Amino acid sequence: MAFVKEDERMIRSMTGYGRGEVASENAAFIVEMRSVNNRFLDIQVKTPRNLGMLEPRIKKTVQTSFGRGRIDVFVNRTGKEASPMRIAADFALAEQYLGILTEMKQRFSLPGDVDLASMQSFPDIIGREELTEDPEKIWLMLTPALTQAAERLRSMREDEGAVLAQDMKDRLAAIEKMASLIRDRVPAAIEQARLRLTEAVARIMKEQPDPARMVQEIAIIADRTDITEELIRLGSHITQFRRLLDLSGEESVGRKLDFLVQEMGREVNTVGSKALDADISMTVVNMKAELEKIREQAQNIE
Repeated sequence: MAFVKEDERMIRSMTGYGRGEVASENAAFIVEMRSVNNRFLDIQVKTPRNLGMLEPRIKKTVQTSFGRGRIDVFVNRTGKEASPMRIAADFALAEQYLGILTEMKQRFSLPGDVDLASMQSFPDIIGREELTEDPEKIWLMLTPALTQAAERLRSMREDEGAVLAQDMKDRLAAIEKMASLIRDRVPAAIEQARLRLTEAVARIMKEQPDPARMVQEIAIIADRTDITEELIRLGSHITQFRRLLDLSGEESVGRKLDFLVQEMGREVNTVGSKALDADISMTVVNMKAELEKIREQAQNIE
């Protein structure tokens, strides 16, 4: 049994809480679910001892609705049927005790009365008896509470996921704006690099350098300082990242988002290492700060 259809899936956080409750005349079930970050899906179920036979079934059912996260499921039962034990009396044995005690009193002329207090001294007359319950009957009653708790947990994870997604989109927009500033700065940075190279070569060489060789060396330096490809790949990664955030039919996108953040980080680092310009370097530092925030948020996405 799945709690949610595939086409209803949305970006979800991995943290949340859900509670479900169902009650009848003789029993009530309360199911609580708490989830936190985890690289994989880890479901831990805790039930009363007499409901232990349902733990694998509960775990399997919850697995159908979540892709990642550590989910703790707590099941509690109250009411008349909550205890698997009942008090039972062995009346046949009690009758034998009573007969013997009465006969002993009469035969030996013993003082005192043969009453309930006398019978209580024999522990084998009254004892506890473990009840045999129908697992299917319990499951039918438990399922609505389990479903309710899972739906509320999923709803909270979706609400938080929407907030995280919007925050990441805002930060991506900031990174795009900074990338645009860098792109506008690139021609001036290349020209500065060319001038510095020309001046350095002129100082080192005592005689006038070969013009053709100078052009070749400058072209090489210019190519090494050109960050156009890195900015194009960064833009592509941002587009893919946004597309994943807008998906509603993807079961789990957290790992893909984390991978794209790493790729964006590589491109930004390369831009910083290739650009010989103070303004670009400062912008790269700001881009890294935004990427780190995105990384933190992405690690909380299912």
